Amino acid sequence: MINLRDRPIRQKIMLVIMLISGAVLLIAFAALFYFQAYTLRQQLAHELSVVGEITAHNCSAAVMFKDEDAAAEILSGLKTMPQIISARLETADRQRLAVFGAREDEKDITSAGLRSGFQVRGGRILLAEPVLLNGKREGTLYLLADLAAMTSQLLRLFGGIFALVLVASLLFAFVLSSQFQRFITNPILRLAGTARAVAGDKDYSVRATKECDDELGVLTDAFNKMLAQIQAQDSALQGARTKLQEQVTALRREIGERERAEAAHARLAAILEATPDIVMSADPSGTAFYLNHAGRQILGLEDGTDISRFKTLDFHPDWARGIISDQALPKALEEGSWAGETAILNRAGEQVHVSQVLIAHRNPEGEVEYLSSVLRDMTERREAEEALHESQQKLLETSRLAGMAEVATGVLHNVGNVLNSVNVSASLMIEKLRRSKAPKLAQAAALLTSQNGNLANYLTNDASGRKVPGYLAKLGDFFVAENAELLEEADQLGRNIEHIKEVVAMQQSYAKVSGVFEDLPPQSLVADAIAMNLSALERHGIKLDQNFLAVPLVRVDRHKVLQILINLLRNAKHALGESLRSDKCITVSVFAPNEQSAHIVVADNGIGISAENLTRVFAHGFTTKKEGHGFGLHSGALAARAMGGSLSVASAGLGHGTSFTLELPIASHSSQTRT
Repeated sequence: MINLRDRPIRQKIMLVIMLISGAVLLIAFAALFYFQAYTLRQQLAHELSVVGEITAHNCSAAVMFKDEDAAAEILSGLKTMPQIISARLETADRQRLAVFGAREDEKDITSAGLRSGFQVRGGRILLAEPVLLNGKREGTLYLLADLAAMTSQLLRLFGGIFALVLVASLLFAFVLSSQFQRFITNPILRLAGTARAVAGDKDYSVRATKECDDELGVLTDAFNKMLAQIQAQDSALQGARTKLQEQVTALRREIGERERAEAAHARLAAILEATPDIVMSADPSGTAFYLNHAGRQILGLEDGTDISRFKTLDFHPDWARGIISDQALPKALEEGSWAGETAILNRAGEQVHVSQVLIAHRNPEGEVEYLSSVLRDMTERREAEEALHESQQKLLETSRLAGMAEVATGVLHNVGNVLNSVNVSASLMIEKLRRSKAPKLAQAAALLTSQNGNLANYLTNDASGRKVPGYLAKLGDFFVAENAELLEEADQLGRNIEHIKEVVAMQQSYAKVSGVFEDLPPQSLVADAIAMNLSALERHGIKLDQNFLAVPLVRVDRHKVLQILINLLRNAKHALGESLRSDKCITVSVFAPNEQSAHIVVADNGIGISAENLTRVFAHGFTTKKEGHGFGLHSGALAARAMGGSLSVASAGLGHGTSFTLELPIASHSSQTRT
């Protein structure tokens, strides 16, 4: 319909004429068709009645003698009439004598229960004609006729005629309307053209041409008068347009500012209603006049509840009221706002700890216009802080135990290495004692004892006796050399045992002072860590370079620093072991880049760390070792942070080594860090 309204008027008139013509023809043909169909039905009913009467008369003898063959022959003659689709002849006692047609049609005849006359069902006519003999009814003849074929044929005939007449009529109507509609449309089109020119050019001096004195002529005169009035009014409006434009501009500016203010207010209101924080406002006396949705939910108030009967202090427990009255309100009135922690009472009367901001809003004259307060539920935050604190304590305890394990592991490694040397020394001493010449000395002594009383003659005249003094001299030299070797091995054994004692004592001393902050020289801490790993480094063929500069004392926990350094040295040893290079080297440096901290750098030329892993090395559980647990560097970073320092890493990439830097606070600044 929208497209039809926008069509030119000529097309719309043409379409109306064509539609009316088609509709009239359709109605006329429909009426003619139904009239013809009704006439044919009546004619068919009459013909069927005549045929039924004749056939019933012819069947009277066959019915009387119940001659089925004769009855069937008579009924077969009805097949010449195409409209009769079924027939049935029965006796007075309703016994079938003859029939033709489909079984379904016979069922329709018997189910109808018609005794005489016509019955119309849809497109079918059922005739029941009594068979009389001497005025007495001997049977009944049923004829069933179908009107569908006749109706279809009639419909096709009328449809063809209607289509031809419709096409001819529409063509004729189109030709006539095309010739005569210009008498109506041309004045309208000229008037529309004038209106279009006026609307497009804003030229109100144009006038429409009057062509007739009918309604269009009246419309043309009224249109020209309207143009004259508009022209006069336009002249008057031109003078006031500038002033009106200024007023409109100012009004638009004011409307825009008001719309922006309303939009900002709407956004602010939406934010206040959507925020999970509690937002409330009250007049200077403390009477509430606004409470957002979150506040109403927590306090158990419906959205439509009038809150003007409440005081804002009614929502707080007694101790929180004291804080607001004594601290928050005076400071807000003096400085404009106050922030702190209080509590509110929820719908169950339970205290909910909140962080609260109280704001005093003043008018241009400086007077307090109203007070607003924003409250945030701190329950989850407090629970999270408590859980975090508990986790940190557990993590620190685990870190301490892991550090003790790291130290114990280093001690066991060094003790194991020293025990290897002890075992070698003991084996050498046992082997030397097994090869000792002491039995030979006993044999020589027994030989001399057997020559008691003839010893001088034996030593001077006997060939064997003359060899005894030389043999004893050589045996003495052997015992002297053997004694020196055994003394050297015993001394080495003693030193190794002393080394084991020192390592164990060092571990015990660190374990006793764990958790205590002391002012210590970082060089001695590094030296102790190196001493615990020195044997392992030497056994793996790793060169150790030490660059110690003079630095102030650091205030640290001995055990934690030792834990970090032992872990760094062991990681460097593993990195060098995986690199398979011949010039394995670890460089340990101690220096102070500023007055606040001292740096201990453990660098190696091992396998290095890839760029994507540099940010993950301190993460809990991250490790690149096959048997690593990923806890050492993480606990070391936490321990360094707990002492006020830090642990960082640097690497140029795989194959370029790694450098770890432990930053520790200088003793003079550590107290400030802990405070």
